[in-house]
Amino acid sequence: MLQFLRKSVSSWLGIGILVLALGALVFTLFQPTGPGGGSAATGPVMANVGDAVVGEAEFVRTMDRAVARERETNPDMTLPDFVRLGGGEIVLEQLISGRAIEQFGVRNGMTVSRRVVDGEIASIPAAQLNGKFDEATFRRLLAEQRITEDELRDQIATDIKRKQLLAPVALGSTVARGMAEPFARLLLEVRRGAILAVPSAAMPEPAAPTDADLQAFHEKNRKVYTIPERRAFRYAMIDNAALAQKAKPTPAQVEAYYKANPGEFGGLETRVLNQIVLRDEATAKAVVAGIRGGQSFADAAQKAGFSAEDSTLGELSEASLAAATTKEVAAAAFALQPGKVSDPVKGPLGFHVIEAAVVNPPRPQPLATVAAAIESRLAEEKVQDLLAEAVASAEDRMTGGETFADVAKDLGLTVETVAAITADGRQYADDLSVTKIDIPLIAKVFAADPSDGGQVVEADAGRFALLEISDVVSPTLVPLERIRADVATAWGIEARSAAAKAAADAIAAEASAGAALTAAAAAKVPGGLPQPQMLSVRRLELSQMAQQGQQVPPPVVMLLNTPKGQARVIAAPGGQGWFVVKVDAVEAGDIAQAPQLIDAVRQSFLAQAGDEMVQTFVRAIERDVGVVKKPEALAATKRRVTGADLE
Repeated sequence: MLQFLRKSVSSWLGIGILVLALGALVFTLFQPTGPGGGSAATGPVMANVGDAVVGEAEFVRTMDRAVARERETNPDMTLPDFVRLGGGEIVLEQLISGRAIEQFGVRNGMTVSRRVVDGEIASIPAAQLNGKFDEATFRRLLAEQRITEDELRDQIATDIKRKQLLAPVALGSTVARGMAEPFARLLLEVRRGAILAVPSAAMPEPAAPTDADLQAFHEKNRKVYTIPERRAFRYAMIDNAALAQKAKPTPAQVEAYYKANPGEFGGLETRVLNQIVLRDEATAKAVVAGIRGGQSFADAAQKAGFSAEDSTLGELSEASLAAATTKEVAAAAFALQPGKVSDPVKGPLGFHVIEAAVVNPPRPQPLATVAAAIESRLAEEKVQDLLAEAVASAEDRMTGGETFADVAKDLGLTVETVAAITADGRQYADDLSVTKIDIPLIAKVFAADPSDGGQVVEADAGRFALLEISDVVSPTLVPLERIRADVATAWGIEARSAAAKAAADAIAAEASAGAALTAAAAAKVPGGLPQPQMLSVRRLELSQMAQQGQQVPPPVVMLLNTPKGQARVIAAPGGQGWFVVKVDAVEAGDIAQAPQLIDAVRQSFLAQAGDEMVQTFVRAIERDVGVVKKPEALAATKRRVTGADLE
């Protein structure tokens, strides 16, 4: 569940460890630092890092963002779950490391200019509208992510410094052949053994549960019987189809565009041109004289040191040539007769000698032929303008205090109301039946702050909506009385699973002592079990399966990690029962069978070696800066933010 966090503990090359993505730009969740890498702490101090501190306020904000990020793949994630799974410690470690790196950079004179940060901000795709940076979209993006512009700027600058410090460290890593050889040999190891299934269904029916049994089971599994947080909201899509109707250009506008852009429709003369540029006028005049005396332009250019590729300009209009050179050069080129060469024309780089190889007269397409294409282009551009105006107007009006309903009405938008719904689209009826609804806005609803009131969000690419959260229903535990039958069924399933686990453990114990699996199974489960499956596997093949995205069954993985002659127990998928895995023989790998495997292993280790070097370097920076952690403050904050649920 927290795999992306745990993996990041040993890898800093992804720029951030806990990250929020705004389009292609990735920036860390570290809070802004003050002059000299210091930070103004709010609340209890979680750790001292050199001259700076990590305070409770930024620690809690960072955890909130990390939980929001995790909810993108796991909608049921809660802050108590995150803390219980170790997320609090991981977040604190990353805040400490980030603060240490920032201070180390400041102490060593590392700076990032405002222009560089501006460039990173302007390149954020999610902050662009119609392919260009849009201020209103950028401000809305900041509001959605609950971050100020100053915080974003500090985070980007910190990320750039971190990349400058850590990337070279990782690139210098190597892996010795002697380190890779034992692992290569291990990949060639062959294991033989047996897998015995112990299904829960093979266990006898348990006695009826008592009320105390059900109460205890209900309490133990309260998360299963808790309806997650739900939110009710209203939204109104900004209708792009309606905007398209308003954006339709008139015939006069189409004609005006046609006349203003003749080059797009073959209405301008073009020429295939050749050119060389010489430093002094005398040399240029000599070249012109040679060409006019009968020498070809290509030969003259080659003699002057220009290849055919260097001297060929291709087909150009006068305006495009002027943009590439000067108006004077373009005028001279388009005054030539076909096949003629110009006198030297002075330009910023020297004297231009130009040949008009081919003259293509204007061949304008009729307006009627291109009118539809012009109309489509003008309409598309106008729709983007109208959309930007509508979004900016709605944002300004709601920020100014106007209600969601009034703004939607004035814009002519249809308001849709959605009853309380979970982050994964479930709605619960009074009888607890569930209806699944697919609304693209749900992710935005659960990312928004209910206290913000009406706001504009991007529903999907190029489509925007007005959004207002009307109610937030906290997670609700369903009383046992309402689901007694379901709880009793689940209790019976767990009871049978526990019985199957006990039988599997007993079988594994006897098999580890030397008994055959079939004999041990017959003694412990008189009703009989399926015959064990005999298996012979090599680590290399299983490794290749995993690399190709194929699922390796857990019992097979267990076979690779169980000592010879021993048996282990592992759960079957879906709570269906248990597997007893016994290893009968282990055949050591022979590297002579695949000598090339050593180099392959070395390459696979290089990335991990880089991560290890980076981690070691970061720890060295922390020691140099000086870190003092406050475990009591961490424990108190975890209790405070999770409450009784953590206990």
